[in-house]
Amino acid sequence: MELVNELSKSPDDPAARFAAETAVSLIQPYAPHIAEELWEHLGHERLWKTPWPVADERLLQHDTIELVLQVNGKVRDRVKVPAGLSEAELVEHARASEKVRAYLNGEEQRVVVVPDKLVNIVV
Repeated sequence: MELVNELSKSPDDPAARFAAETAVSLIQPYAPHIAEELWEHLGHERLWKTPWPVADERLLQHDTIELVLQVNGKVRDRVKVPAGLSEAELVEHARASEKVRAYLNGEEQRVVVVPDKLVNIVV
């Protein structure tokens, strides 16, 4: 429904047409008859002969990530950081957070880092 709402805002936009065609081709495996009808309404023939959409790897890369910061396994903060930072830099960001520092009242026993995902400080 979100896609339909966005497409209805600017139906003449080439990007909207591309999105509609891609969505119809993606529903074809589990709703083939409806997908074929929609494909015909878009002005094409035989969706089942059309190749599967290919993802553009460049568009899948993110410059920043949301790093989850935990203390004793509980989420205390979330911060945006550049993607691809080393474990040491991720731990620095965790220790720099005011919300995390409020819970660091004891000696750290262990720090668990999942690169580009989370930092968990065990106290």
